[in-house]
Amino acid sequence: MDMKRRSFLTAAAVGAGAMAAGGIPSAMAAVPEGRPFAHLPLKISCSYNWLRDCLPRRSTPMDIFKLAAEWGFPAVEHLGAGGDRRNYDAFVEASQETGVKWSCIMGAGRITQGEMLDVSQHDRLEEQCREAIEQAKGLGCKYIVGLTGETHSEWTITYDKCAQNVIKFLRRVKGMLEDNGIVMVLETLNQLRDHQNFWLTTTDQAQMIVLAVDSPNVKQLYDIYHQQISEGNLIPNIQNNIDGIAHMHIGDHPGRNQPGTGEINYPNVFKAVAETGYDGYLAVECGHTDGAENAIRDLLKCFDGWA
Repeated sequence: MDMKRRSFLTAAAVGAGAMAAGGIPSAMAAVPEGRPFAHLPLKISCSYNWLRDCLPRRSTPMDIFKLAAEWGFPAVEHLGAGGDRRNYDAFVEASQETGVKWSCIMGAGRITQGEMLDVSQHDRLEEQCREAIEQAKGLGCKYIVGLTGETHSEWTITYDKCAQNVIKFLRRVKGMLEDNGIVMVLETLNQLRDHQNFWLTTTDQAQMIVLAVDSPNVKQLYDIYHQQISEGNLIPNIQNNIDGIAHMHIGDHPGRNQPGTGEINYPNVFKAVAETGYDGYLAVECGHTDGAENAIRDLLKCFDGWA
């Protein structure tokens, strides 16, 4: 795809055509011709909030998903979609009508003390997992996030015992995940900048747990922003562990904004991911510096000249 030859429609022309076709609201800015994200070698899932920020304040889930379809995004990411009772039915309808998928929602565990690290909380987390599975199935979503939890200053459980407890919980729910065709992806978060006491931080940790649980339905969520802070070495870690990774998050560092605003060489990272044959989603989970539409264009520029 030659990005330089792609022409751009004016906002007025797109708005008029979209409204005539019953599509996205006319206040939306220009969208490239040809649904560009549909033709990339990687499946990019756009942030629901980014798309909402491109549209008028009272836009509906259907408006947002139609805009995602105009850009050619195969999926949208909103981790809270499963628990949004007010909009859940509208989320389902928007996805079904447009063909744009939900890439991932929240599953079991939260960023708080204990959680999977504490066996006394496993009963509650199992119910949380069961509910998330049903929400994901209703949305047509295959992936749910697993968060191991945080330690705290008075924590007396050793590192090894924490690992054993996490593995114990995941073995407990893996049959439920397998029976329903849902994959739990364990997210590694950084301690240096955002989550000081979060337990699961490195690729080696996550992959050790994935191997110990031994299920095709328990994998790692590799967040490129977090892993740049925690350990760097992005391309080798992705390439060497791709079989254990089922979902990725996108964000630059520092600032946690769109690719191109920080130190991460996203064109090279994306090329490396594509070369592995990875067929999961890379979901936008970050802010934007100069408007959501410009952030989407910045993301698209990462594929200039090779996609």
